[in-house]
Amino acid sequence: MNRELFYQKYRNFNESDELISMCENTILKFEEHAKKPIEETTINDIKQYSKYLIDHSMNKYNNYIHIARYYYYLDYKEHYIHMTKYFNSHGVLENIINRITLYENKEKQDLIIKDLKLPPFGTDSENLPKDTEHFMTVLKKHLDKNSCDKILAGNNHGIPKESFTKEKQFYNESSSLEEYLKERHIRKVQELQDHLDQNKVWFEQIITPEALELVKNNQEILSGVIQDEKLYVTKIPYDINNFLNAENDTLKRYYACHCTFVRENIKNKTANIPKEWCNCSGGFAKFPFEIILDQSLDITLLNTPLDGDHFCRFSIDLTDIKYKKKPM
Repeated sequence: MNRELFYQKYRNFNESDELISMCENTILKFEEHAKKPIEETTINDIKQYSKYLIDHSMNKYNNYIHIARYYYYLDYKEHYIHMTKYFNSHGVLENIINRITLYENKEKQDLIIKDLKLPPFGTDSENLPKDTEHFMTVLKKHLDKNSCDKILAGNNHGIPKESFTKEKQFYNESSSLEEYLKERHIRKVQELQDHLDQNKVWFEQIITPEALELVKNNQEILSGVIQDEKLYVTKIPYDINNFLNAENDTLKRYYACHCTFVRENIKNKTANIPKEWCNCSGGFAKFPFEIILDQSLDITLLNTPLDGDHFCRFSIDLTDIKYKKKPM
């Protein structure tokens, strides 16, 4: 590995050389397992190493994150994007379980926990659908639909509220929620343009002119549209470029889906997962607006690739919500 590059980047975090050396060691161990420099490793090498870490109870967050960052520094886009799949599933099921007592009693939560067997961190995405099927079977056994949907629709990725402080400021400075949504969409399109210009990965996305055009033409993507006291939001496809060029309906739905827990099932059909699982995605979609409006919101699943659609789409009910309305 390129130690000079690694140390240079990590010194930007104001870390000591001693700590950087410990971080570097996680990469050296990966190289030792793969029997090759990290620059020569493949996606399969990553999968095999993750399995090794699980088998030896070493599947800790810190044994993955430094490898992922180094791939990012190398501009190994496919490797980096593969690593993000592990982080996208990290803590999600545990956070859903923690939400049970918001709508049910502790005894009900204990019964559910007793029935559950959670997949270990680092489980390959191809193996997660069976675990998701099991998870949903247990939830539906103990919960009615309304309670289950609400429990699933939370901030299950544990995103800090502070991540949306700037957006809340933009909203407070706008004349209305409608104006904020239009300006938010313009900002997000510019953000994608910047990543395209700089040839940088945007979250898990490689941005192309075609991808940019798709977002530019739909304000619901990365923002929202208000109609009849409903706020409609559509998730950006997970892999826009393959989504746009998909050869068939199955692949189009596969490339649309963000969820590490279920997307492989769209293609492989190894498990029976109800579409209600996608309320978890709804929780992710509504959380920024809950912070911006400083209120709890109810969200309804409208469309999901898990149920045959090409997009994830939701509506947020604004009927009893206080928000700045467009001046008459």
